Amino acid sequence: MLRRLSDFATSRRRHGGDSYGGSPALPSSLDNSPQGFRNEFEPYIYNNSSAKNKKKGLPVIRIVAGLAVVLVIVVWWMRKDGPDRQRELGGRKVMSRDWRGDKIKVNFSNVKASSTERVPTVMIMCTMKDSLEHIWHFFQLIDTLDYPRSKLQIAILVSDTQDRTYERALELADERQYKRPKKQQYGRIVVLRKDFAMEDPSALAAMGGIIPAPARMPSSSEKLEAVSADTIVGAGKARHAFGGQIHRRKMLGVSRTWLLTSAMTPDIDYALWIDVDVVDYDKRLVQTLLEHSVNENADVVVPNCVWKTYNELGSYDRNNWQETHESTSLKQTLQEEEVLIEGYEDYIKTKRLNMADMVPFTPQTPSVIPLDGVGGCTALIIAGLHRKGAIFPAWPVDHQLETEGFAQLAKKFGGRMVGLPKYYVFHGLYG
Repeated sequence: MLRRLSDFATSRRRHGGDSYGGSPALPSSLDNSPQGFRNEFEPYIYNNSSAKNKKKGLPVIRIVAGLAVVLVIVVWWMRKDGPDRQRELGGRKVMSRDWRGDKIKVNFSNVKASSTERVPTVMIMCTMKDSLEHIWHFFQLIDTLDYPRSKLQIAILVSDTQDRTYERALELADERQYKRPKKQQYGRIVVLRKDFAMEDPSALAAMGGIIPAPARMPSSSEKLEAVSADTIVGAGKARHAFGGQIHRRKMLGVSRTWLLTSAMTPDIDYALWIDVDVVDYDKRLVQTLLEHSVNENADVVVPNCVWKTYNELGSYDRNNWQETHESTSLKQTLQEEEVLIEGYEDYIKTKRLNMADMVPFTPQTPSVIPLDGVGGCTALIIAGLHRKGAIFPAWPVDHQLETEGFAQLAKKFGGRMVGLPKYYVFHGLYG
């Protein structure tokens, strides 16, 4: 019996167990193997080590494979589009554009915010001063436009302001560009600040002794009346008083030109000027104006800018006009520095055909009319016309300033301007 117990213990140790049964016995196939325990177990040790080595090699293989895939994609992209496309889309270090044969043929009636086809890049431009009460609504209206966001840009210049217009503009820009999904972000938003009046009070005076035509300024009582109106109905009426028009239009001309030359980059196809105090417009405003620009072969397209209440409708922007024989004859009697200003019949009657007089429109009102002067309430301008040199002069060009002066420069460059008497945008009553 003692011999049997000794044999049993020896057998247990050979199979990896102890005499107390701490480890189970290996399968009986090992007991019957003529090669014994060690030779039978060695293959299991070898296989286990091989599996560990394979696991260690997997991350390296995955990294190499991932790099290879990335390399293939980069090579394919570069071969497909070439560096020109990279410059056009990125443009951070090198930006290019070739205008040779650069025409976009689009059916604008089918263009929506979700469209993926190539459409013109439009920069909405606006100069502002003390516009805190209007700026939120200005951005909200732009948000309603049914035009691809990536092809819309916004450029704002705040000048000589006494409120938080500049800071609020930055807040609203950041909200749209950093806190919204990529599809709701604009191609670019530019917010600038430049004070002109305080920089050099004599700068505008140095532009020349510009005077209204005829050379009659308002009396002291008329100026006081304008200031009094300011306290009653806000800055609107005083701002448009005849006595302040020359200075105001010169300042606007400088401001618009500064914004234009600072913000317009080579990728811009059109500039869409919109006043900050415009209160409503069609969500397809961009498509409508672009369609008329293409169909009418027009470099400048302006809608009719009106005001409205719950039961009234009236004209607002009187700077959209056609010359007549009478107005042309009048200009021949003026001195070079004299400026014509529309909408002040008590001071001078220009006898021009004004698009504002077509409000409200009738069945006989044409849909499109040619123009010789344009206003800035809302105006779509092909970028190439600006690039040629059609800016907003703060000096008289054919007896006109600012947007109307721009129109005279546009004509000198061969630009065609049209108005849409029956297509309205709505301005604040006292903006």
